[in-house]
Amino acid sequence: MTDIQQRILKEEYPTMSYDSDSDIERYFEMRRSGRQADSLALYNNRLRKKYPNDRQRADLMRYYRSRDPRYSEILRESMIDLAERLVTRTTYVISLLTRDIDAVDMTDAYSVIKLTEGLLSVISPDRYVAIAFTEKYVRYAKALSYRHAEMERTAELIRLYVTDTIESVQDLKKEREERRKQRLRQVQHSKRNQHANFDLSRIVFSPEDIYRIQIPAEITRTEDIVIAYCLKYWNLVRDAAFEKTVFLYSRKYRTKHSDIFLAIQNGVTHGWKDEEILNAVLATVITGYYYSISGDVYLQRTWARYKGSLLNSGTVANAEMPVALPKQIALAPSPGKQAVKARKIKPHEKASKVKTVSTRVKAAKTHAVSPASAKKPKPVTPFKAQKIAAKRRRPPLPQKPSIAPNSVSDMIKKLTGKTYTVYQELFFRGIRPSIRDVLASSSARRGQLFGGRQNNAEEIIYAFLNEHYDDPYLNWKESEERKAVEALGYRMPELEPVIAQWVKKNG
Repeated sequence: MTDIQQRILKEEYPTMSYDSDSDIERYFEMRRSGRQADSLALYNNRLRKKYPNDRQRADLMRYYRSRDPRYSEILRESMIDLAERLVTRTTYVISLLTRDIDAVDMTDAYSVIKLTEGLLSVISPDRYVAIAFTEKYVRYAKALSYRHAEMERTAELIRLYVTDTIESVQDLKKEREERRKQRLRQVQHSKRNQHANFDLSRIVFSPEDIYRIQIPAEITRTEDIVIAYCLKYWNLVRDAAFEKTVFLYSRKYRTKHSDIFLAIQNGVTHGWKDEEILNAVLATVITGYYYSISGDVYLQRTWARYKGSLLNSGTVANAEMPVALPKQIALAPSPGKQAVKARKIKPHEKASKVKTVSTRVKAAKTHAVSPASAKKPKPVTPFKAQKIAAKRRRPPLPQKPSIAPNSVSDMIKKLTGKTYTVYQELFFRGIRPSIRDVLASSSARRGQLFGGRQNNAEEIIYAFLNEHYDDPYLNWKESEERKAVEALGYRMPELEPVIAQWVKKNG
């Protein structure tokens, strides 16, 4: 076996050696422990692919089971055949990835997008995995002295495209975004022109209208304000009458209610994700830069918890409200008690062409429009309470994130010192030996060398790592998996030793 074959074989199958194969060992260990379905899956998915020759594979399994000295000899022959196939496949993959790289024009955005999207569809749906994949084949191309320069250009193209740093593609995206914004401005301008001839000073809103538009002044936390507006407006985005009402209200009192309503309406009607709608409302509510990690987590979790009740109820009044928000956010009894009798319209007012949204009323308390008895109506400033409360207690600046990682990928980034993760494929190919090493050193029981409990614990930990690789809320200490591993006799309070062992072995 040549050095190049050994290198490729070791990188593709890091658990193999010249005298043993961990997959064969695990196969017979599963059979001894009665896990027939798992052993059959391992046989079909791994062993058949590594040893496609049926006769050679059967001899290899028989010799291992009978402890025949010929096992090492036939294993070495099988490894040589596997290495030759890997070199042939590697050459083919490099040819496929570099086939059109010389013909691409980096200044032509459509040509770049077409080639890169085609490569990504072949490599992996995870674009950051594609970066690691192409970088691996750059190393292979250099070792094989085969189309190394072309493979480097392909890997660079994938990296630039995934990280969105290709100038021509950026210009195309900016052009499309500018056209989208222009269309949105035209739509908003046409809506404003529809009401341009209204005499806003003559429009009076009823307490019912004000209640439907405003949220209680007691709500001061930024995330609670966002959730409150979403709960208010979510089921009203297709109500044209309410849209006109909130637009006129915002124009008259110069508030952001109409902008907030349009952000929710645009997101719901265009099928945006919930987090995109929440961020759009948040950007409308606040002024300047604001970001809080804990606030963002609170916003996402709270909205996910209460959106179902809002959609199922069909109305805001029947929706279950977050406990963190004041009770006043739910629809209160009819505000007729807060209003006095409507004033009489004078004859000259009847003659004038004044359009009102609802019956003119006097307001006795907050949220009502200025009474007719006042000589000069005092403008209502809906956000005044929030602004005063915000000045009294400004939200603290976001604390520096703790160095303790939350997901498996974060742990890898912390231990390797990288700012991005491209290790997932390599991680799950080489993590099992590290799990076994840590389990062997953390066993609370002795004996049972060939039992199935270590293998069961290994499968539990491997499945947990796979499920929570990108989970920012990973909590191994409180998980059922950790309890199951401890029940098997292994002390595993943290996952970091396993990942640190993998990082040490893989550099």
